[in-house]
Amino acid sequence: MKMTKKCMVLFLSMTIALLTNVTSMMPVSAQANSNIGLCAHCFTAYRENWSYVWGASSYGAVDCSGLIWSYNGVGGIRTDMLAASNEWGYVYNGIPNIHGLGLHHPGHVGVYVGSGMAIDAQSPSYGIGYGNAYSASWVEWFKIAGVSYPYQGWVLLNGESFYYENGEYLSNTSRTLDGVTYTFNGAGVSDIAPPAGAYEETDYSAPVAEQPQYYYEEPVYEEPSYYEEPSVEPEPSVQPEPSVEPEPSVEPEPSVEPEPSVQPQPSVVEQVSKEDSSKEESKKEESSKEESKKEESSKEESKKEESKAEEASEAEEANEVIELIAELGNKDTENSKTVSAIQTRLYELGYLTSKATGKYDEQTVNAVMLFQNMNELKATGSVDSKTYRILKSNKAASNFSTLSNGSFDEGNAFPVTALQTRLTELKYYYDEISGFYGEVTASAVRHFQKDNKVKATGIADVDTQLKIFSSKAKANPNAGSAVYGNSGSMITKMQKRLIELRYLSGIVSEKFDDATLEAVNAFQKASGFEETDMMTPEQLELLYSEKAVKSPDYDVLKYGYSGDDIVQLQSRLAALKYYDGKTSGVYSNTVVEAVEKFQSDNNIEVTGKVDAKTLDLIKTESQRETTHIGEELVLKTAAISDDALAGIAKGRTDVTVEDTDVNNSLKSTIALSSVFVGASALAILFTKGIKRTAKKAKKEKK
Repeated sequence: MKMTKKCMVLFLSMTIALLTNVTSMMPVSAQANSNIGLCAHCFTAYRENWSYVWGASSYGAVDCSGLIWSYNGVGGIRTDMLAASNEWGYVYNGIPNIHGLGLHHPGHVGVYVGSGMAIDAQSPSYGIGYGNAYSASWVEWFKIAGVSYPYQGWVLLNGESFYYENGEYLSNTSRTLDGVTYTFNGAGVSDIAPPAGAYEETDYSAPVAEQPQYYYEEPVYEEPSYYEEPSVEPEPSVQPEPSVEPEPSVEPEPSVEPEPSVQPQPSVVEQVSKEDSSKEESKKEESSKEESKKEESSKEESKKEESKAEEASEAEEANEVIELIAELGNKDTENSKTVSAIQTRLYELGYLTSKATGKYDEQTVNAVMLFQNMNELKATGSVDSKTYRILKSNKAASNFSTLSNGSFDEGNAFPVTALQTRLTELKYYYDEISGFYGEVTASAVRHFQKDNKVKATGIADVDTQLKIFSSKAKANPNAGSAVYGNSGSMITKMQKRLIELRYLSGIVSEKFDDATLEAVNAFQKASGFEETDMMTPEQLELLYSEKAVKSPDYDVLKYGYSGDDIVQLQSRLAALKYYDGKTSGVYSNTVVEAVEKFQSDNNIEVTGKVDAKTLDLIKTESQRETTHIGEELVLKTAAISDDALAGIAKGRTDVTVEDTDVNNSLKSTIALSSVFVGASALAILFTKGIKRTAKKAKKEKK
């Protein structure tokens, strides 16, 4: 009996361990409708120039929602795809680095295909459009119902490789993966392609040959042809009524003047208070009159000064002798910095996009000619005394034009690049110099405007740019800090770390919003800092270090969390038949639903969160289920033990595994074979033990 028990214990332990390994090695296939597949579908529609047909959703002819619906019927509700989504946000906060997101504004939808670009079916006259997502009037982005989005791993789209991490593809950074360092540009494209077998999702279609269209035409919505305007009957003409003779006027009776009412006399106190108040009012009136007089006099003086200055300038201009100041080939010397002074002023007015070099080169010539044209001077490219005088004056016309969300560099002009470079110098902008004016640039401009006492609009108008490029521009007093309201890679990095420490749940939004502020304050409180609306460089350094304090609720698992403990939770819920999704390591809505069902079935308060009580019960139940599976396997093994002893094992185990990866399938087969061999060996020992016990019993009877 002792030997039998030992065999049983050994067998169950080995079976549980092997089953655990098998479960962990089961390949997980991607769902059929992927975000990469949707993007490839949209690129096909654009390349093949599909027609826009109102209400259509078939290959070659679609409307806006039909473009999405024609990809395997995804999208949920055709008339309101946004409502069918379980995750969305506002475009003005930035579009996440996720291919295949839906884009929406009232009455229209499109598809975000990554790298700042979108494809949509616009109108019968225009067809399928491909252009800058930020230059259109999109309001919301959303995850399209029925489409799967990757969490971790490589994807291939139009021949370009992207790497997803925590649900978004990387950009403006680098990663070392399996010993190889990959660099990802601003569009998220890797400089090196990974091994062919590394891709989670692929699209082997040809890349778009045409250049992106950086303009956007608003969709024109046409009613179906069967619609007709209702005919309107003409109103009957109105006949004029016959004139009525006026009645004879009646003389009014003479009015009686009312007797004057007797007003009560005010008390002495009231008279005194009235006198005091009247005196104060008269004093205020006198002071206001004096102030207005002073203002008028100051205005008059300023006008006189301006007129004097104008007269002086006119006289100077009339008597001015035109002399050459600088021209092509000139350089600064130790005693003269004239070229640098000219270049600095041209930079401040937006004619040069780089700072002074001290060398009068071709770029300076072009800038001077442009300045001369803008200021109605003869365009020579050389700086004479008249050009220099106007250049240094307050009346010099600038070359700035208003830049806002969606603006970009075009042709030989680089206004956005120059703006981003200058904001980087002033420590307001920390991202890549992309030449595209997105929400991150707008956030930096807004921050500068606040610090420099300009109306904070996020729009770089002419006055704002004059201040930004001025030598008197105020640099960021909180340089290196993550400030509430800002956007960019600094905020993204901070949010990811706050999610790791479980102060923040959900996805990275790239904007320091209210939810992020709440998480920041919780971290500051737990770390002994004062709760403020920004994270200083010292606080950020602590946040990224190993000494960072975890959230007090770190062990209470809830929506938005990610990590190895979430992987274990998903595996256990799957063993208990509550969860049938991927073991992604992300506490998604599907996990919330599984937890709520488990809590309801086990009479626990239904919260959708996994506290210590819920987690202990899940562990216990999953262990029971594993033991039950082991017991069933023992019974099946005992039934074929005789064949195993004879070396003729005929038992077959059917395992359904999706053929998504040959290596994983091979590992699963080896693991299952190991289970079978181990079970057979233990069955042999178990059978021998039974036979020995039987022989011993017979001997004792004799």
